[in-house]
Amino acid sequence: MDTTGDGGWSTADSVAGLLALVLATGYVLSPIQTVVATVWSAVLAPLSVVLPFSALLLLLAGTNGVFTALLQAKLRDSERVEQLQERIEELQTRLREAREADDLSVEDLDDEQLELNRTMLAMLKANVRPLVWSMLVTIPTFLWLRWVFLAPAAGIAPAMVFVPLVGQLSWTATVLGPVKLWLAWYFGASLSTGFVARRVVRRVGVDQ
Repeated sequence: MDTTGDGGWSTADSVAGLLALVLATGYVLSPIQTVVATVWSAVLAPLSVVLPFSALLLLLAGTNGVFTALLQAKLRDSERVEQLQERIEELQTRLREAREADDLSVEDLDDEQLELNRTMLAMLKANVRPLVWSMLVTIPTFLWLRWVFLAPAAGIAPAMVFVPLVGQLSWTATVLGPVKLWLAWYFGASLSTGFVARRVVRRVGVDQ
């Protein structure tokens, strides 16, 4: 892949970013959510037959957590990010000292500020790159879950689930504020598996 100098992005990264933006419109455009959810339902149909829905939800959340951790390890250039952070700190120090000492012209200060902005943009792109790729999986999964719980015709998710220490609850029951049970279930599993996956990835040195 051909990479650019700013943040190490390639043509494939840019295409993935555009596709992620298109998928994200599914949060506000029902036709896109329906198309994505229909395709995702076909992909998940075999699993939905053999697994209880609660287990399927945990599997999806765990897979997304692990996938995101692996992408962070593979695509995030930690050395490059550290270099950019050091460069930003250096430029900020130079700008501050120059302004205090008044030993640079306006043009020189503008050049320093422009270089600082470019460096900050490069670091942002380097950090966002793995996020863009992970969104290609996390967004369709989340759109599918919204569709399942908001569209009765989907007929995949049971109405109730057993929650330890609480008993039977509706998947759409409110847990806290606007947070529904299915959302808390999904994010809890995703965050916990992602945390464990990142620790394992660091230990085994997948990013090396």
